[in-house]
This record gives sequence, C-alpha cells and structure tokens, in this order.
Amino acid sequence: MSLRIAAEQFELFSQRFAKEDDCISSLFHVRWPEGFRCPRCDHSLYYLITSRRLPLYECRSCRKQTSLIVGTIMEGSRTPLRLWFQAIFLHTQDLCINAIQLSEKIGVTYKTAWLICHKIRYAMGRAESERLLTGIVRVSDSVYCKRMTTYMEWHKQEQHLLVGTSDSANGNIGQLKIKLQNKHALIDKYDCPDPAAFIRQNVDPHSASSVIFTRRYGRSMNKKLAWVGFNVTWWLGRLFRGIGPKHLQAYLDLYCYLYNRNRNSLFDCLLKDSVSFKRITCRELIGYEPVPRSNRPPRAPRNLITTTG
Repeated sequence: MSLRIAAEQFELFSQRFAKEDDCISSLFHVRWPEGFRCPRCDHSLYYLITSRRLPLYECRSCRKQTSLIVGTIMEGSRTPLRLWFQAIFLHTQDLCINAIQLSEKIGVTYKTAWLICHKIRYAMGRAESERLLTGIVRVSDSVYCKRMTTYMEWHKQEQHLLVGTSDSANGNIGQLKIKLQNKHALIDKYDCPDPAAFIRQNVDPHSASSVIFTRRYGRSMNKKLAWVGFNVTWWLGRLFRGIGPKHLQAYLDLYCYLYNRNRNSLFDCLLKDSVSFKRITCRELIGYEPVPRSNRPPRAPRNLITTTG
C-alpha cells in the first residue's frame, strides 16, 4: 500500500470518528453487542450519567456504576477516545506504526504514544495466547537478528526463537506463532531448546502428538520456517530500528497478530480485543519494583544545616 493511499484511508477514518460521541457509540456496541449488561448482576436497564468526560452507566437494579473503558486497555487513560481509535486503526495498516510516528500522527507526546503502542500490543499478545495451533503443525527453531560469524557464542543482539505453524491446505504457512527462547540455557548458537514446553503451551492437545519438528539447518530443514526469523528481523528493523530482548516477545506477538488475521476486518477485531482485555500499567511494562520501606535509607532532617570549612 502506498503512503498516499494510507493517508487517504486514515483521513476517511478520522472523519468517521471525528467526535467523542461517535467513538462512545461504537465502543458501547463492541462492549455490549446485545445491549447493556451490568457486570455485577447482569441487569439490562441502566441510568445514563453524563456529568463526566465519559458517560457512566448505573444499573437500575444494584446501582453499580460502570464506565465504558473500565476493564479495557484504555482504563485510566486521559487520552480522548478518538485518538485511541486512530491509534488502533494505524496499528492495523500494512505499514503499521511506531511510537514516534504515532506521536506525530495523532498529536500526543512520545511517552503517551509509547504507552498506547505497548497497551495495544499487550492486547494483541493476550488474544494470540488464546489461539492454539491445530491440524498439521510444524515447529522449527530460528534466530532473530542473526549475525554471520564463525564464532560459536551468541552475539548479544541474536535471540533464539521457536516458530510454529498450522499448515494451510496448499502447504503454505497458515496460522503462525513465534516465541522467544532463553538463549543463555543453550550450549552454543547451534544448540536448540526442548520444544516440549512450546508444544504444550501453543498446540492443541489433539494435534500435539503429530507435531513435525525440524531444525533451521540440515537436510530436513523447513526453509519457510527457517526464514521466518529473517523476515521478522527485517520487518522489526525497518519499522522499529531493532528491538532488544526485554520487549521482543510483544513485537513478535504483533507480527503474528497481523499475519494471522484478515486485513479487511482487522480494525474491528483489534477494537474488540482492546475492550476484552485489561490494561497493562507503565510500571508493569518497565518492570518497576518499589523498594520496601524497611530497606530505604533514612531521610535527613529537613532543618539540618551542614557547613564546610
């Protein structure tokens, strides 16, 4: 897709959801497709409270008040819904988007754009984890950011991957799953972890007994699976300028999410997943762990005056 066509599609989308009321109406139908249901008592009637930025729905039976974004990836966000909708739409396009581009496109700070992107990728990852490989399943190892060297040790940028697919009827790659592995547990860069954990977590139990496992080299090599690592490296390098191991799995889930779904209905699918899964906080993303009070150094008295001389 050319940049001009992508810009035109984004403009049409922005006009469709130009007002908050447009987004609220759409989000309501996505969250409650059969009409409002109280999350506490499942009652269908409510009072509408419009005194806040986003409406509240008060159950007529138990009086519980529910917001549209509570329990979603947007919970607690002060970003307008129309900007969230634009961000979700841009993540479903062929070119996808990174945080710098998103901040410029929808007019938010880089920090806000970075957090929105990660929350959307988190919803993608949760959705991917619920879909198992079925049918003819093939699994192979691969390498992200592979370096062509003669050394047996891993390069710090190289990461070991396991790739699994459900083959389509014509033998091509169908549904795709890519999982990051712990390379420090391997003897050298030609070693491979036991795929049993990958199969147990990502393959339907009815298909687990007939999984075909191959390596990324040798006579039995599956070239299509072996090249997945190269394709992912190229895509992440072009769009995100490379990714470190800390957040790499989230970007692998993004790649698989876009690959496994129909482009024509991708926005509706991602909007539904964004509503279905709870948010991830910034502290959880960066791995922040507060220091217990017992381990904190004592504070100096505020009125203490020190002199030097």
